[in-house]
Amino acid sequence: MFVVILIMLIIYDPSCGNRFPVRALLEEEGYEPTGDLSSFKNIGDPTAIATLLVRRREKDKPGDQNTAQLNKDSVVLSDDGKTLTFSMRQEINVQKPELLMEEIGVSELFRDTLAKATLTSNDGNMMAVFASALEQDYKGPDGVALQKAVDSFTATEQLLSRPN
Repeated sequence: MFVVILIMLIIYDPSCGNRFPVRALLEEEGYEPTGDLSSFKNIGDPTAIATLLVRRREKDKPGDQNTAQLNKDSVVLSDDGKTLTFSMRQEINVQKPELLMEEIGVSELFRDTLAKATLTSNDGNMMAVFASALEQDYKGPDGVALQKAVDSFTATEQLLSRPN
């Protein structure tokens, strides 16, 4: 069974449809951003930033779902400080674990998610991609495909318009 969910999330402000600036993301979480925010190194601790992104994603989820947990050992910051990768895991509520055990041989379901956030657009906005699969699918060839999809995500530099 091939179950892969790939979600590209451009962090934006839904009230006005614009991309969400890094400064506003930090302010929304109660931080007072100062200085150069063009790299994750300048923003703060990579694990704290990944935690902030997980919280932001969780806030946008509908319904009564379990909270995803950041895998702190998975947090990696690129050498240039502009790309942050990490993973998270979420338990999926199962109504009838005994039926699930009978059907697919497990009584619990987990969703593993890979994430990549980037500041490479150099316009003050962050772009992120999240790709998820059920744990049993992630452990097979689907996990390799998922990793390749996330690795291939890039945000192109935005050229700021100049007055004539």
